[in-house]
Amino acid sequence: MTEYEIRDVFSRNVRALREKKGLSQMALAEKSSLATNFINDIENGKKWFSPATLAKLCTALNVKPYKMFLEFSPDEAQHNELMSQFCAELSDELISTIRTVSTRYD
Repeated sequence: MTEYEIRDVFSRNVRALREKKGLSQMALAEKSSLATNFINDIENGKKWFSPATLAKLCTALNVKPYKMFLEFSPDEAQHNELMSQFCAELSDELISTIRTVSTRYD
């Protein structure tokens, strides 16, 4: 794996983890004490980082450093997204059913 491939994996993971946590680049910048444009540059593969910056990002995203370098196949990412959607829909259906049943017994 080349340096650029490693940077690409890291950049995609920063963006994916940030989005998964519902954070904007600005919010991640605030949580990590980094500049918003630096977060943008990292996510776009334009900037690299120091170990101190890695620690700040991992703390802000609540993730172990090694996970920032794991490469996930598109199938795994799609599977995880579909499972998240399924669980959300199931949860919505369950809540709706509970409300319907509970109104019958009020």
